[in-house]
Amino acid sequence: MGRGGERQGGSVSSSVGEAMGQGGRIIDRHVTHIVASYRRAGHTYAPVPATTRGESVSLYADPKNEKMLYTCGKSVVIRNIENPLDADLYQEHVANATAASYSPSGFYIASGDESGKLRIWDTVNAEHILANEFPVLSGKIHDIAWSGDSERIVVVGDGRERFGAAILAKTGSSVGSITGHSKAILSCSFKANRPFRVATASEDFSVGFHTGPPFKFAHGCQDHTRFVNCVRFSPDGARYVA
Repeated sequence: MGRGGERQGGSVSSSVGEAMGQGGRIIDRHVTHIVASYRRAGHTYAPVPATTRGESVSLYADPKNEKMLYTCGKSVVIRNIENPLDADLYQEHVANATAASYSPSGFYIASGDESGKLRIWDTVNAEHILANEFPVLSGKIHDIAWSGDSERIVVVGDGRERFGAAILAKTGSSVGSITGHSKAILSCSFKANRPFRVATASEDFSVGFHTGPPFKFAHGCQDHTRFVNCVRFSPDGARYVA
């Protein structure tokens, strides 16, 4: 959900005035042109997710279910569920951020952008120190899923040569292939317990299942008649929903 620009301090009216003063130039293409955080009284007034016609949006929670996570413009937004004014922004993506997910350990977040880059950064320090950055896909990243041990990551989205990848979080090394789809993959889910399984959902109306590691396509499900926008395993791994 969401694309936009960021600005700190000042007021909404002054930001609009500055935008108009630049000849009415729209700061960004989408609803979030003046979306960023306004810091007042020690709080961050974080942007809400911005919608894009025809695209689904995923909201994530941290392992303790205390914070929600989403993207907006070049920012990754972390908000306290009980107190939305308790918010934090990660603003290190060069391209629009399009997906983000907490590691099961809660110590890291993996976020991806329109250029296909994946950034892994810590949640402990206020500076959100970057652990790794990998160019995973050649197009927009749609979804990110972690293995239950926080060691492996599956990334899916658009691309010329592939629509998904399975990598090690520490090195970026491949731990198999995500295949079986003929169009962009919109969603993915990692079965939390062993034996690990990965489910993928695609614009080709199918759900794919991968076994591993190393991961490889096992079989698909063709029951859907439209884009499959989301797929998730249940917490115990016994069922999935798509």
